[in-house]
Amino acid sequence: MNALPREILKWLQSLDLSTSVKNPKWDFSNGYLVAEILSWYHPTDIKIHCYNNGTSIQSKILNWNLLETFFKNKNYAIDKDVIDGTIHCKNVAAEVLVEQLYTTLTNRPTYRLTPRSHTFNDLDYQSKLPLHARATTSTAIKNNLANTELETGPDMNHLMYKTQRIITLHRTHRHNQRLQDPGRFGIKPALGSSRNGKLLWRRSRIKQNPTPQSSQGTRSRPVSANKVPENIQFAEVKVKQKRKRYTCREQYGKPEAQNE
Repeated sequence: MNALPREILKWLQSLDLSTSVKNPKWDFSNGYLVAEILSWYHPTDIKIHCYNNGTSIQSKILNWNLLETFFKNKNYAIDKDVIDGTIHCKNVAAEVLVEQLYTTLTNRPTYRLTPRSHTFNDLDYQSKLPLHARATTSTAIKNNLANTELETGPDMNHLMYKTQRIITLHRTHRHNQRLQDPGRFGIKPALGSSRNGKLLWRRSRIKQNPTPQSSQGTRSRPVSANKVPENIQFAEVKVKQKRKRYTCREQYGKPEAQNE
């Protein structure tokens, strides 16, 4: 009840409903309370005995089919996405539905500082959690795709489209997290990025110590094996060789050399 504005809470209490609204996410899911609210304003069009106050998906679909027919006949601006979100107990969907009913039936606007989103996912809740406790891709699919949607989906392509949309939103959310805190994820800046000043420091060092150039004004190329640049100087290296000792036979004939 805390998610609903104060004027809507007073309006629901004045209708004297059969059950008090404690959790809009579950209380308005089967559409029975919605039929009770409409019966106060259209008693001849809404017969409350035609609606079932059950929690099964079959009871929900039957009740909401009758309510959608009534909305079309009265030209009430109730979004289809809001109805589907309320049936499958999506976050904030029931609150948006009650606000639209209040505006339509009483002709009074609801004053909110920030308008509600019709995406009906848990990204707002995930953004409040610490980084290590946020959902992975598989957990995001589990949290945002209800089992009742799998049972009542028109075909497999529709379910695949919903799953892909959840994955895309989750990846976008994770990408924004990486941009906000790149140090946690070990992201290195791009080559053209100068956020940490390293690229500017390297450019300044290059300007202070330019590379040596030849007389023709071109950059020096690496030394090849066949051509030696002229600016290389060579130093003479002196090597001390071993002395040989000769015996007395060297004076008279065959010398016998002995190395030291």
